[in-house]
Amino acid sequence: MLAWPARWDPWAVAIVAGALLAMLGSAIAVWLDPGAGATRVPVLVMVVVVFAGIWALMLPLRIEFTMEALRVRAGLLRRSIAFADLVRVESTWSLVSTPTSGLSLQRVRLVDVRGKVLEVGPRDRVGFLAEVLARAPQLVEDPSAGPRRAWRDPARERPRHRRRLV
Repeated sequence: MLAWPARWDPWAVAIVAGALLAMLGSAIAVWLDPGAGATRVPVLVMVVVVFAGIWALMLPLRIEFTMEALRVRAGLLRRSIAFADLVRVESTWSLVSTPTSGLSLQRVRLVDVRGKVLEVGPRDRVGFLAEVLARAPQLVEDPSAGPRRAWRDPARERPRHRRRLV
């Protein structure tokens, strides 16, 4: 089994940490306020729930290669995708966050035959793509992907249909 480090963009970590520290500071201010009275307990519960939720959905973030599948653990979430089932792999950039991509905008999107999508944010995206392509030899480079790089399985990928607006 090969473990791959996840990417954490420093600016995104700073934003999340700043928001959590601001929330914690507000909670401490409410807790120390002698006139707060009954509002102390709900504020404490809110802080505990938010910190536990972030912990449960993001930490630890582990990306592991086994002989037959890519496995990702993000807190309590566990996802895997078999290399033999891959039909599309592409490098992406997105502001929309997922627990398995960590706090990174630079990601790799993996799609299997059932349409299941797994997005991960590896620290070394080029090396990660090389490792995936070595384990999924059915994938060939897709020249129609344009500037973003993509690979597909021409034998099993479902054709893309454009929706007509009528």
